[in-house]
Amino acid sequence: MMELTPSEVVALFGLDERRVRKDVEYGVFNRGKGPPRFALAEVVYLFAVAALGVELGVDDRKRLYRLIAAALAERTPPESIELGAYLEVRLALAVHDVEERLERFAKWKKKLVIREDVLGGEPVFPNSRLSVRHIGEMARHDGSVNEILEDYPYLDEQDIEFAKQFVAAYPRVGRPRVREASPG
Repeated sequence: MMELTPSEVVALFGLDERRVRKDVEYGVFNRGKGPPRFALAEVVYLFAVAALGVELGVDDRKRLYRLIAAALAERTPPESIELGAYLEVRLALAVHDVEERLERFAKWKKKLVIREDVLGGEPVFPNSRLSVRHIGEMARHDGSVNEILEDYPYLDEQDIEFAKQFVAAYPRVGRPRVREASPG
């Protein structure tokens, strides 16, 4: 698995960006210097914490991450790991769900077309000049899936959901364009 940026993890798994950044800040992950990148153990941990639905203290989050990382480092990872007498993480299921989501997104992303002569290299849907960013922004700003599908019938619901995640995972870089005032 490739390593993911915080923006990619937040977008692809619907996580709270503040929680992800706090875990980095508090040293939950034993990472070195440089921008944070998340491998499978970190992503599974973040996914599991979000799914738990309970608030864990920093020490408990560090312990949970260490347990997940150690289990995934084993030749044959266990199906689950116990956090206490009554609480366990179904590790195999969490890993499966994370890998499946990443695989589906990567497969979808490979279909996109990026050519300098089409919208200046902006990713577009195959056989079109329709920007992925345009659809993602529409979906993020309360454009209903049905309305978008009505306007762009060659897309499907997965295209719209992944375009929304794409926009969140890969925000525009650089300065915003300045619109010139129209003569009036």
